[in-house]
Amino acid sequence: MKHKNLLIILALLTLKPLAGVADATGDSHMEWWRDARYGMFIHWGLYSIAGGEWKGKDYGKEQGGASAEWVMNSAKIPGKEYRDTLAPQFNPTEFDAAKWVSIAKDAGMKYMVITSKHHEGFCLFETKATDYNVMEASPFKRDIIKELSEECARQGIKFGVYYSQFKDWYHRSRGKGNPGTLSTEEYLKLVEKNLDELLSNYGEMSVLWFDTGGNDLIEANAQGARVRELQPNAVICSRLYSRRVPVEEQKYADFNSLPDRMLPAKRMTEDTETCMTMRHNWGYDRTDDAWKSDKDIIEFLALCGARGVNLLLNVGPTPEGTLLTEEIERLGNVGEWLQANGESIYGTTYSPVDFDFLWGAMTQKDQTVFLHVLEWQPEGIAFNGIAGKPAKAYFLADAERKPLPVKYDADSHITTIEVPKNAPDERNTVIAVEYDAPVVADPDAKGKYHWYTTRSKRHTEIKTNKDAGKHALPQAVKGAR
Repeated sequence: MKHKNLLIILALLTLKPLAGVADATGDSHMEWWRDARYGMFIHWGLYSIAGGEWKGKDYGKEQGGASAEWVMNSAKIPGKEYRDTLAPQFNPTEFDAAKWVSIAKDAGMKYMVITSKHHEGFCLFETKATDYNVMEASPFKRDIIKELSEECARQGIKFGVYYSQFKDWYHRSRGKGNPGTLSTEEYLKLVEKNLDELLSNYGEMSVLWFDTGGNDLIEANAQGARVRELQPNAVICSRLYSRRVPVEEQKYADFNSLPDRMLPAKRMTEDTETCMTMRHNWGYDRTDDAWKSDKDIIEFLALCGARGVNLLLNVGPTPEGTLLTEEIERLGNVGEWLQANGESIYGTTYSPVDFDFLWGAMTQKDQTVFLHVLEWQPEGIAFNGIAGKPAKAYFLADAERKPLPVKYDADSHITTIEVPKNAPDERNTVIAVEYDAPVVADPDAKGKYHWYTTRSKRHTEIKTNKDAGKHALPQAVKGAR
C-alpha cells in the first residue's frame, strides 16, 4: 500500500502543472521525426568491456535470447561484482564525440539515440541520483551524454537518449536473491531525478527512448508527463509502457516501437520505428562477425520506408571508445547511396499500395512515387495499383534525369518502365516516377508482400528463402534489449 500511495503522489505532483500541454503541442513535434526516417542507435556501457564474455564463457550472439549488453543478467553476476570488475576499467580515452557525430551525419542519419542508462544501471552522464556513473565510478570522468549532445547540436543532428526506466539490475530490487541497492520507492526517486537531469542539463532533447516499460500506468504516466513538462517537443518511445498495455491507454507514446529487428508484415499508417543491428549483438562483442552487407542495410532501409517505418540502425562501440571499422565502412557506403537517392527516403510516406513487388517496393512523396528496385528485371520494371500514366520516369541517381520509356495499360492499370540490361546499382536502383496530378491508388488492385515476410532460423541473419523467392528477415526477436 505504501508503494502504491507513493506512486500516486509522485504522479499527481508531476501531472498537476501540465494541464493542456499535450493539447497545445499537438503532434507538430513529430514532423522532424517523420521526415528523418533514419537514425543511429548506440549501445554502450560497462558491458562493452566484457565484450560478450564472462569468465571464459560466451554470452553474446543473441541466439534466441539476450546478447552482449545482457551479460550481467545472463551470467547472473551480482551487482557489486559487476561494478567492482568493470567500472574501474571503463576508460574509453579514444572516444571522440565529434567523430561519432560526423560518421552518423556522413551516413545520412538524421538523429542519434544513445543508451544513457541500460539495464546494467550504469549512467553515462553526471548524476546526483547515484554514484554508479561515469563521473564517479570510472576513471574516465567525462560526461559522455553532454559531449554527444553538444556535438549533435553543432553538427545539426537531433539528439536523444535511451533510458531503461523499469529494468535496472543494479539499483532496483528484484526480489529474493536480487535485492538491488534500492527499494522500489527509492528506485523510482532515482528515475525521477535522472529524468530531471537528462531533460534539463543537455539542451534540446529530441527523443526519449524508454525501454521495457512495466504494466504500472501511474508509474509510466508520471515519467511521460515529466518529459512533456521539461521537454514538450521531445518524441517519446512507446516502450515507456509494457506491450501488454493497450495502445489507447499509452497516453504519452508518440510512436510505436516495434519488437527488435522487426519489419511489419504490411505498411503502417501510424508513426512507427524499428531498431536493427549490423550483426548479431547490440553491445560490443569481440567475436561477433555476422555482419550484414551494405546491400542488406540499404534494402532494409528502403523496405522500412515503403512500410512507413523509421529505421534506427545500431552500432556497439568498443571499450576504447571507437566504432568498429566494419561499422564505419558500412555506414559510409549507405551514406553515399543516400547522397544520390536520399529523396526517396527522407520526407517520404509509405507505399501508395498495400503490397510490394518481386522487384522491390515503393515510397512516395507528393506526386512522385519512388521504385526501390532491389532485384533487377531487365525485361522492365512493372507495377500495378496506380491509376494514370506517369508524366516522367528516370533514375534518381542520374544527375541529368534522362527520361526512361514508360508504357501504361489503362485497363489493367499496369505501368512498365523500360530499363537497360544491367542495374545501375545492384544494391538498390531507385526509379522516380512523376505524375502530373495527385497519385491515385486503385482500390481494387491485387498484390501481396514478397520481401522479408518469413523468419530466418538465426535472428540477425539475412538469407535467401527459396519458398518466398526473396530475402527473409525475422519479424520479431524473443527477448528485449
